[in-house]
Amino acid sequence: MGTETSSVPVTVADALPYLRTGRLARGEDLTNNRPARHLIARRRAYFRQNTAAVLRGRLTGRPDEQHRALRRRITGARAGAKELWELVAHRPIWRVLQSVRADGGALELDQLVIGPGGVYTIHTVYRPTLPVTADAAAYEARRTQEILGRATKVPITVRPVIVFVRADQPRVEGPRDGVEVLTDNELVPWLESRRAMLTERELEIVHLAARDRRTWPG
Repeated sequence: MGTETSSVPVTVADALPYLRTGRLARGEDLTNNRPARHLIARRRAYFRQNTAAVLRGRLTGRPDEQHRALRRRITGARAGAKELWELVAHRPIWRVLQSVRADGGALELDQLVIGPGGVYTIHTVYRPTLPVTADAAAYEARRTQEILGRATKVPITVRPVIVFVRADQPRVEGPRDGVEVLTDNELVPWLESRRAMLTERELEIVHLAARDRRTWPG
């Protein structure tokens, strides 16, 4: 990465032939995704399936735990998005996709960040009440690397990041497996401090693939 090598396609069209036909349709362009879209959809589905339990919890003052957990996840994802918007505003070469989903929902990314410093999956945690492990974040990065590597032929490494929102003492239980652990205030400075890993051409190829819904199976 970061150098001109024979393993990297010569042009964007060579890497992603289907983009030769023109611009992506709006429904296929993930840059249109709003923050927490996948979580909002899941919360609505949960409410439809468990309406009585959710309403009963509101009336009794004992909220449905699953419904409340989804609300907290939505708050966290939106907070992460707000921080990343500041990054893109100051350094437009960085690209951020919101609510990327694949594999029938087995893979759900709060954010996917692509920039000179590499490719990062963001997993947000809002004021955790239960122990947090690195397992989910590590899986998200591995699977994302498989998908984007296959789609682009660019030799990228996707790095997982857990971002704690409104947590006084961010803590991950068990092995981190290469997962970076940050607070929301630390996220943007940390990304900006990464050394260059992708050339502009590589960055553009990866972003073009990542923003296309057809890249993500299921």
